[in-house]
Amino acid sequence: MPETPLGAFLRARRARLAPADAGLPAAGRRRTPGLRREEVAVRAGISADYYARLEQGRQRVPTGPVLDGLAEALRLTGPERAYLHRLAARRDRAVPVPDEPAGVPATTLALLDTLDAAPAFVTGPTFDLLAWNRAAALLLAGPERRPPHERNLLWQVFCCPYRDRSPGNTAADRSIGADLVASLRAHHADRPRDRALLALVHRLSGDSPAFAALWDHHRAAPPRPGRLHVRHPALDATVFDYTVLPLPEEGRHVFAFLAPPDSPTRRAFAAARGLGV
Repeated sequence: MPETPLGAFLRARRARLAPADAGLPAAGRRRTPGLRREEVAVRAGISADYYARLEQGRQRVPTGPVLDGLAEALRLTGPERAYLHRLAARRDRAVPVPDEPAGVPATTLALLDTLDAAPAFVTGPTFDLLAWNRAAALLLAGPERRPPHERNLLWQVFCCPYRDRSPGNTAADRSIGADLVASLRAHHADRPRDRALLALVHRLSGDSPAFAALWDHHRAAPPRPGRLHVRHPALDATVFDYTVLPLPEEGRHVFAFLAPPDSPTRRAFAAARGLGV
């Protein structure tokens, strides 16, 4: 049978758990990394055959208590537990994709202008860049001049020509790339048949082995604050802390990047405002 999103997620999370993580002895060699199916089944309080059918897509939607047992057995985080429930509830039926709101509200644009001492921009559910202030235009090297597929934060991190200069952005743990992919995974759970989303994943996977590897991790979580590594001729800083602010519109966020006070980088952003960059 073809792989289901639920089965792929269970398999990926099982492979990332070492026996010691589950309180099991590490005796003997294992042919594949992670826990065995029967070990997860015992921890979840279900039969090994039932668990195998879940991974193989041969089992109908499991009950809430079964999903909670699996979440405990696989040591899922809160967002991953929610993602598991959403995958299980939606894997057998198509979900209508809501229309994207038209434009960015004037109040959000005013917020970007208020944050003029720091680069700030608005992203949509798949991290398209919807609006930005002048400092962000400098940081992102003029997104208004780029073709539409490049006006995307995922493209900036994984596919821009200078991505190899900042490998910290795509590290498997606690990087902006890992967090963006985890958020895209969470968004994908509600839209398994969204053709535009599937096309984006296919294109990024083909262009970036780092993206493909992180997508295969099946981690799911909302965007969170972190760090961006940059190499920019007009800025002296190489690492920016950033914060993420959710907006009322579904899937939209403001990313705001913080330059140290009284630094040359802060002065470069101030100059950008004055020049109308």
